[in-house]
Amino acid sequence: MSQGGVGDSNLSMPEHDEYVAGVGDEQGLRLAERLMSRFSVTNSEEIFELINKKAYNGGILIMLIVLCWWVLITEGGDDVELATSFLFNLNYLNVAITVGLFGLISSGLTSIAKEKGQLVNSLVSGAMLIVCGFFIIEPLFYGLTGDEINAQVGLWRSSRLLGLFFGVTFCAKFLVDAWHLYWVKTFLETRGLIITSKDDSEQGTIVDGDVVE
Repeated sequence: MSQGGVGDSNLSMPEHDEYVAGVGDEQGLRLAERLMSRFSVTNSEEIFELINKKAYNGGILIMLIVLCWWVLITEGGDDVELATSFLFNLNYLNVAITVGLFGLISSGLTSIAKEKGQLVNSLVSGAMLIVCGFFIIEPLFYGLTGDEINAQVGLWRSSRLLGLFFGVTFCAKFLVDAWHLYWVKTFLETRGLIITSKDDSEQGTIVDGDVVE
């Protein structure tokens, strides 16, 4: 049983007499095809390199977020009790926590839903994105129109929230990408499959590792 081409490679199931492809294998192969196409994977070695690259970048962003949180949010010299949010009367620290968590979850759900076509995850992700946008803009609005904080403080608050949001968004994307690639690697290894590139053969395929030399 074989699948259609994906970029410079395509997928085929091993055809041993004792091997029977189940529903999970069929669905797994289709997901593996989409992921291989998205990351332009043409051979097995590229998966290892991409996992390392994505996880490495994700780790860098995690540490940058932690340091920026400590320096700019908790030690920012801002009275967090001033100009609490219209939503649930959250102070600035709690707003920052919410933006960080919602941004992280929203980005992760979007990446997962994109590959698996999940409706609910996309809806939840979109709703979280709107909430984050509201929290980011709100301090600037209060600074321009309110009496508790001035425009400079409002802009500084909104800027920090925006930076936090982008940081966790990219961090989640790198981590989910690394997880997807690790899943592809594990899926192929547990079934004794490897990827062959069209540079190595006329038709690039994923085939039984015991057969391909």
